[in-house]
Amino acid sequence: MKYTPAVLADEHVHQLQEIEQRLSAVTGKELILIAYSERPELSKESRKVEQQNEKKNHL
Repeated sequence: MKYTPAVLADEHVHQLQEIEQRLSAVTGKELILIAYSERPELSKESRKVEQQNEKKNHL
């Protein structure tokens, strides 16, 4: 299954940043959390480009 970066509200981004800070403090290493969602969230333009790339790969 393919994923795309998730579209998050500012509140959710802030929550992820807080979790990153807590996990970084516990592990002693800087961590970065990345949010993805399933492919249906891709824009129409992104889908068009993706389809064109897939066609090129099949040639």
